[in-house]
Amino acid sequence: MMQDYQQEFSAIRNLLRENPGGMSVTDISRALQKNKNTVGRYLDILLISGQVEMRTYGMAKVYTLSQRVPFSAMLSYSKELIMVLDAGNRIVDVNENFLKALRLDRSGVVGKNIEYLLSPEIDIHDLLMSIAAGNGESDTVTFQPKGEGERIFRIKHIPTVFEDGGKGMTVVLDDITKQILAEREIRQSEERFRMMADNIQDGLIIIENGKIVYANKRISEITGYSIKELWMMKPIAIIASEDQKKAEEHRRAVEMHPEKPRGLQICIIRKDGERRFVYSRVSGVRHHDRFYNFVVFTDITDHRLQEARIAESEQRFRMMAENIRDGLLIIENNKIVFANRRMTEIVGYTQEEIGELDFRKILSADVPPPPELATVASSRGRCTLEEAISTIRPGADLPWETTFWIRRKDGTKRCIQGNFSAAERDGILSIYITATDITSFAEKEKALRDRIASLQELVS
Repeated sequence: MMQDYQQEFSAIRNLLRENPGGMSVTDISRALQKNKNTVGRYLDILLISGQVEMRTYGMAKVYTLSQRVPFSAMLSYSKELIMVLDAGNRIVDVNENFLKALRLDRSGVVGKNIEYLLSPEIDIHDLLMSIAAGNGESDTVTFQPKGEGERIFRIKHIPTVFEDGGKGMTVVLDDITKQILAEREIRQSEERFRMMADNIQDGLIIIENGKIVYANKRISEITGYSIKELWMMKPIAIIASEDQKKAEEHRRAVEMHPEKPRGLQICIIRKDGERRFVYSRVSGVRHHDRFYNFVVFTDITDHRLQEARIAESEQRFRMMAENIRDGLLIIENNKIVFANRRMTEIVGYTQEEIGELDFRKILSADVPPPPELATVASSRGRCTLEEAISTIRPGADLPWETTFWIRRKDGTKRCIQGNFSAAERDGILSIYITATDITSFAEKEKALRDRIASLQELVS
């Protein structure tokens, strides 16, 4: 029946083409010499099929011929995948992009019912199900071509009216593969970040324009506050009052020069009131109108306590070492690292000068000492002083004891009774030498030997 009116439709289109400014129903009925109501029905059909356009001016309706691009041109130049179906779900037309994506041939597609569409290489079951639903809502379908990665499309169902008035549907597939894969990568990146952030031993806070927007689980353990409580707080609130000014200056410095990460040791007050020492590393990034601070907290309370214990232990050692009556020398890797006050009195050098000297120059005089004083007795026999120092090791026939001569800074010689021991830790060999000045005794002993020798000479 629609075909019976094609002549009337053609006459109306020709008339509107000659009058590009538009015509009313009355103008068209008068020009065609037809009933106004009949012309109105014709125009409704042409309007529904998209062949004419209507504009309203007050009570008047003015019709113009639609400026349409041929559908075949749209199919050829569109980057989307397009398929046109009639009311019976038969394929009326399809563009080359659709055929190429589904590995199909036009001759085997056009005119076929969509239910019987098959692709030799791609599972299109989801696509067919979506087309069959045809609810007009956007949906996504995924294809997995052989030898290629997945391709993801957003599918749209557009109700379509053909030129003859028949109804159908245009299926448009928009390739959103890059977008979806990028979003997926972002989500995976966020998941990796959260896994990393929640499992590191340091606390992490991300601050946006002065407000906490992220805190990991470790920061809750350090501060005693839940993540929800931290989000409601200003970062300065957890810092001890005596360190708040320093922290605020630090924050401003980071904001002025975000490219320079900075470190700061501060004291924080936990929710339960306990004071903890943390080392914070702060960096900043400005993004448009937002400024982000990334704050990493390392709880160094135990380390600080350990340092305090070590410092106390060192202090006790120094007090003991400085007050013993014997000189004490500590050598590590052939370098003097400690000499007590008594040792400076024995050798005549200051502690700073001793640290710069070769210890072997302190322990040996320029003039060779008497043979009986130049050797060290051990279970392995007698050896020179230098040999003893070079071979001494932890646990080997300790302590070594010997008597040797030294030359003081002022050139005088002194006779020393020395004890040698060694210890090794973390690959560092430490040699401990305690020295007792026995010069007066040695001189008396030498004088006595000289007298005995003289008497022996007289008797003989």
